[in-house]
Amino acid sequence: MIPVVAMRLLAAAGLAAILTWGCASDTPPDRTRLTVGMRFEYPTPNELIGPSTLSYSAISNQFFLPLMAEQPDFRDGPPTWAPGLATDWEFSEDRLQLTVRLRQDARWSDGEPVTAEDVRFSWLAQTDPDIPWSYSLYKESITDVEVVDAGTVRFHFDAAGPTALADVSTGLILPKHAWEPRPFAEWRGDPGWFFEHLVTGGPFLLENRTPGQELVLGRNPDYFEDGLPRLERVVLRTASDGAALTNLLLAGEVDVATGLGATDAQRIANQPGLRLIAYSNRQFTFVSWNTRRPWFQDAETRRALAMAIDRQAMVDTIWHGYAEVGNSPIISSVWAHDAGLEPWPHDPRAARDLLAAAGWTDGDGDGILERDGVPFRFELATFAGAPARWDAMQMIQADLRAIGIDAQPRRVEPGALIQRMRDKDFDAAASAFAIDTSLDLRYAFHSRSIPGGDNYAAYANPELDRLLDSFATRLDPSAGLEDLHRLQRILHDDQPILVLWEPLTLAAFNEELESVEPNALSPLANLQEWAWR
Repeated sequence: MIPVVAMRLLAAAGLAAILTWGCASDTPPDRTRLTVGMRFEYPTPNELIGPSTLSYSAISNQFFLPLMAEQPDFRDGPPTWAPGLATDWEFSEDRLQLTVRLRQDARWSDGEPVTAEDVRFSWLAQTDPDIPWSYSLYKESITDVEVVDAGTVRFHFDAAGPTALADVSTGLILPKHAWEPRPFAEWRGDPGWFFEHLVTGGPFLLENRTPGQELVLGRNPDYFEDGLPRLERVVLRTASDGAALTNLLLAGEVDVATGLGATDAQRIANQPGLRLIAYSNRQFTFVSWNTRRPWFQDAETRRALAMAIDRQAMVDTIWHGYAEVGNSPIISSVWAHDAGLEPWPHDPRAARDLLAAAGWTDGDGDGILERDGVPFRFELATFAGAPARWDAMQMIQADLRAIGIDAQPRRVEPGALIQRMRDKDFDAAASAFAIDTSLDLRYAFHSRSIPGGDNYAAYANPELDRLLDSFATRLDPSAGLEDLHRLQRILHDDQPILVLWEPLTLAAFNEELESVEPNALSPLANLQEWAWR
């Protein structure tokens, strides 16, 4: 097994560390199909009302395409873009207009051409308040999407900014002719309708689905890239957790498993026939403190929590070196990470002093701190089916109990917890984000993202709002590095969220497969190129 130190060096260089292992099988694989095990929910093919998870996005990108595709090169600088449905694009001299030309050979699965009308329709849906889409904030700078002709669309912006391409490319292009008949106001109330009226424009079709179990993807024969996809069929099977995925992998019931944990990796080490890759990703796991609750309203208390929780012990115990302690939502593998920022140390004594200064005392001698008659007792929720986070909850509970705080871990179904977090109907919760590499963090930390958005902590800081807005107007993102460092330090001091760790992603696959190249943007990246040797 590759030593932890070597693994970290490989991750820091942005390379995949590869182990060979697996289980032998006497049954030769069907060379036309592939089975992938991954944890996912797929309640609707309409991403505007679907869950905001990496696995959901990875699946949706097999059915629909963006105008431009982000490339995984954000370690070295601001990300670059490759053609998707667009062939080329150009800005006006003042950068207030972006003209995009579409592929002429792109068609929906019912034979209709993909046109500029679909692009405009998608933007109207993405920005309609009746939906509302979690990432609609990215479209705020776009004032209009003009249909120039069937193959050309022009985006108009209210100001020139560095995130224009990201703003345009965020979100997939949806089929106007198939989905326009359903009013936007009815979309969220009937997510299943979109399965019944599904036409796709990506490399795959949806052949069949068994809710809560599997999706069967079939090759789109009209996909515009010659010879792709290489497989006729891909079956996506879900499982409750990494252990269940590992069982499927070892039993030969799946050919690829994504989202494995470090413990899962240890279970299947040294088995011939499988290959394991470990690669850097865009994710960080964090605890969000709901600042509307009495326990988390002041930064001093939140800093005390950060110092009471032993995050290094979590990384060592849960991840066995396949993660590192995090300290910023701009993670260490991104070019703008503030390398001078140090995680708050594990220091229970200092945490107690901070809590006392913030007015938390054990007045009744029951071992639990109180302030203004409110005991420091709260629910600490996380997703069901997330064993690493659940293990972390137990460790957090013990660390906080040692300083007089009663955190009560609870598992909640993912969709229900995400909604509670957006509604601010929770105390504290462990979740994860896959960062937007344009580094527009307004979706998570701007005060405008509090109502119904992903600013789960309901955190409001005028100075941070100003920095976020300022960065969003800079034409050259690298020129905004000082603003990005400043906002990281504000978040570090205020601690609306406690970043627990930055994990490596682990995936294993049959060594007879080729061109399997998951990356930080998607566990199913280049799925259309995967094939048996």
